[in-house]
Amino acid sequence: MPLPTRENITFNKWLRSTQTFAVIAIAVLLCTKISAQKNNFTIDQRNNPLKNFSVVTNKESHPFFVDIDGDGDLDCFSGEYANTQLSKIYYYRNDGTNKKPFFKQVSGESNPLNKVATNTLTLPYFVDIDADGDYDCFIGEGLTGAILYYKNTGTANNAVFQKQSAAHNPLSMAKFLTSGIANPAFADVDADGDYDCLIIDEDGNENYFKNTGTGKNPVFVHVTNSEDPFTSLISYTGTYNPSFYDWNHDGLIDLFINTTYYKNVGTLDRPEFVVSAENQPLFQNRSKAEYEFTPLRWVDIDNDGNVEVFQGNSKGSFVYQTLSASSNSAAVASPIANVRVLPNPSKEEFIVNLRTTQNAETVVRITDVQGKIITTQFVTGSSLKFGKEFKPGVYFMQVMQNNNVVYTQKLVKE
Repeated sequence: MPLPTRENITFNKWLRSTQTFAVIAIAVLLCTKISAQKNNFTIDQRNNPLKNFSVVTNKESHPFFVDIDGDGDLDCFSGEYANTQLSKIYYYRNDGTNKKPFFKQVSGESNPLNKVATNTLTLPYFVDIDADGDYDCFIGEGLTGAILYYKNTGTANNAVFQKQSAAHNPLSMAKFLTSGIANPAFADVDADGDYDCLIIDEDGNENYFKNTGTGKNPVFVHVTNSEDPFTSLISYTGTYNPSFYDWNHDGLIDLFINTTYYKNVGTLDRPEFVVSAENQPLFQNRSKAEYEFTPLRWVDIDNDGNVEVFQGNSKGSFVYQTLSASSNSAAVASPIANVRVLPNPSKEEFIVNLRTTQNAETVVRITDVQGKIITTQFVTGSSLKFGKEFKPGVYFMQVMQNNNVVYTQKLVKE
């Protein structure tokens, strides 16, 4: 049987999903009317630090950003769509800083994923799945629906990836449940301190794998029916690109499928995701087909306190979108009278000084960029110290009162 191409996959998906696309189109129009002036992302080619790079096939790029060498700035790996050929992972090392990124393509043995070669497509996703202080890599493969697992047997400063057999791959069962291409996204969905996984395949089917193990020993269980918080997602073929990001800074991880915003209206341990027009971000996608197969990658590449978005495209290059000046702020109006975090960035620990205007229990919660809770501490005085043991990277501090997030701030550990 001949291998499928992007072209006939796209056509078949269109035939099966015209009505659903119409529903999405109406939703997008409504969202545009409500929030077009508040949360516009615009393509910024001039300041795009990856503007001079593209994957070799020039067909489709799949970037992911992670500080793989522990130097405090974000590096980039990219998968590719290679059609009938073997697909590889490319490495763009950040030789600049966390404020002024400068990427250099690195090949050969200096690329820690140089030996990866999969069928048709590579969709990399990095996460410290075993809580050992370094990033591991999961790769969605083309055709089979398999999720490959490359464990980092090196360190946070010197990554060494080794492919694991099915017996040591906590998501080896995914290929029996997904169709064709499976795109993973990880987050601490149920706020129990470990990473869960959402996989959406090329037929638009979602599969939720709840981590019933621990942060150090993941055990994924396929969850369905009422226990699956993603059952209400609009199912349509043609786009299978999930990403997690707490867009409205309420302490609950939100979901994006391509650029469609699913607000989390549930609670920390009982999430619920619904399509929302409230404060929805709008992206400058020049044509739908160019971005159809590429998820959003949320970063702060220049450490200016504002989130940016990278996306691959069908030409194999990388698109960089930044928020307009009128976009939403990271801080939330709250009963917190004064909050100071010094130093920030910090090479040691963070010291938080805060004064509240309410006689209420105050809790400080720290999460990583993927929503995993790192630590939760009760505030008994006017100051708090934490973070000496944090590895370099970006974190979010959430100040909570009466189970509500009342203040959010980004922290950088150098």
